[in-house]
Amino acid sequence: MSVDWDDKNSLEHEKSILSVKIGCFFGVIMMGLLAVLVIGWHALFPQETLLKASESPNKINMVEIVRKNDFPDPTIRINYDQKSIMKTKIPDSISVEWRNDYEATVILEMQGREPSIVDITFEE
Repeated sequence: MSVDWDDKNSLEHEKSILSVKIGCFFGVIMMGLLAVLVIGWHALFPQETLLKASESPNKINMVEIVRKNDFPDPTIRINYDQKSIMKTKIPDSISVEWRNDYEATVILEMQGREPSIVDITFEE
């Protein structure tokens, strides 16, 4: 039994189509995994944006106010002395007033609302 040229060509054509289908299937799977990884990365490691940093009068201590893009709503974090205070409302303006090198007041002002005042005390 001999195999003519058309049968060989047809067999090669079928192998090519199968290879393309397998390649496309794995390509779609890889793109789906990549999308899941990107979404997971942003959910597990939200981005932070520094809104304000303030040093004490003699540069002994520092207060940092950052916006953290948590899911589903962003939050404000007041970082100081290896501690953190979280606020859920995004302020219109932020100010830090130092009483001395170990005491500060953070004022978060929102339009049409009473300001949120946070007193911070550093360990000496």
